[in-house]
Amino acid sequence: MKQLIFTILFGYSSHFALAQTITVTIEGIKNTNGKIQIGLYSKKSDFGNYNKVFVGVAITPSRNNCAYTFKDIPAGTYAIATWHDANENKKIDKNFFGIPTEKYGFSLNKYGKFGPPDFDDVSFKVGKVENVKLLIHLK
Repeated sequence: MKQLIFTILFGYSSHFALAQTITVTIEGIKNTNGKIQIGLYSKKSDFGNYNKVFVGVAITPSRNNCAYTFKDIPAGTYAIATWHDANENKKIDKNFFGIPTEKYGFSLNKYGKFGPPDFDDVSFKVGKVENVKLLIHLK
């Protein structure tokens, strides 16, 4: 009987341990001003909208690169958009022509030609057993 109870409890506990981590390392930071904004998106329709992130964080850059780990992320498809918000106004500043003046990057280091890339181009999968590690170069 004890063995049956142990098996049931162990079996159920493994179903609750499905959330994983996503560790993002960001390179190409030129100074330690402001914050590095990192948005983790879980929906194509929300991608790139600062107010619709699945999880969003602002971290202080400490050198040429920094890292952050998103924890307890359920299995699914995600994309990351990040930028160096040097003046901490929570928006990516652009010049007269609409070109960003603050450094930015996306998961898989893919960029759009005339605007941000599509969610499908920068998305990645989080499985039930493996953790994800990404390296993003700011452009």
